Amino acid sequence: MMYFLKQIGFLGIMLLSVFGYSQSKAKSYIIEGNEYYQKGKFDNAEVAYKKAAMEDPTSVKANYNLGNALFQQKRYKESIAHYKRSAEVSKTNNDKHLAYHNLGNAFMQEKDYQNAVDNYKQALRNDPKDDATRYNYALAKKMLEKEREKQKDQNNKDNKDQNKQDQNNQQKQQQQQNKQNQQNQNNQKQNQNQSQQQQQFDQQKQQNQGGNPKAGGENGNNKGQGNNQSPEIKQGNNGDGKEQDNAKNNLGDGLLKALQNQEAKTQRKIIQQKAEKQRTTTSKDW
Repeated sequence: MMYFLKQIGFLGIMLLSVFGYSQSKAKSYIIEGNEYYQKGKFDNAEVAYKKAAMEDPTSVKANYNLGNALFQQKRYKESIAHYKRSAEVSKTNNDKHLAYHNLGNAFMQEKDYQNAVDNYKQALRNDPKDDATRYNYALAKKMLEKEREKQKDQNNKDNKDQNKQDQNNQQKQQQQQNKQNQQNQNNQKQNQNQSQQQQQFDQQKQQNQGGNPKAGGENGNNKGQGNNQSPEIKQGNNGDGKEQDNAKNNLGDGLLKALQNQEAKTQRKIIQQKAEKQRTTTSKDW
């Protein structure tokens, strides 16, 4: 990519006593720097121009040519400061035009196309007919448009990537939520199953306990504990339960009577057997 670099300060400078000693010394350094610059010794030219700028900080040529020496060494950011200083102290449209033109060149090298466009525009205001400036100005505008398009595409890409990332994150979160919900359902189901099993176990335990004899009544030797005795049958107006005692007495009388009857039968049987034996004996005697 080609940029037209404007150069000044290479014309012969007459050392006139009216400018004073400092200005004369600054101009001598400028002449020295020009000689190095034309030989391509830009580092030596830089040293000479810096000496000239120290002797006369308001020198347009010292600052401008120092900017050119730095530009040739690809130290564009340093050159920008000296081009700006040259534009500030310039008195003529031509000097301003040159300073702004090379400022545009330095910003182009830094790929700062917006500042390049602005400084080329300033250069054209001071010299609208300069073809090199118009060319560089058009080129800077084109590069700026490309940069904006590239930035726009990058922003679109970043937005798409961000949207995709957001969707992935949302999907991941949804999956995690679904997994958590499923886990909660499984835990709830497991808890229900455990509760049902516990209830069944408790019911079975109650049933088993209901079929066992009460403690203290093993082998029928102890009366057992608790109040689960058979309720008494109470009869009569006063509810004293005397009928139960009468029932016990009647039962005893019945047994006694039965025994008496059995004993009477036995006695009759014995008497009958003796009678039959006696009759048999009598018959023999006959």
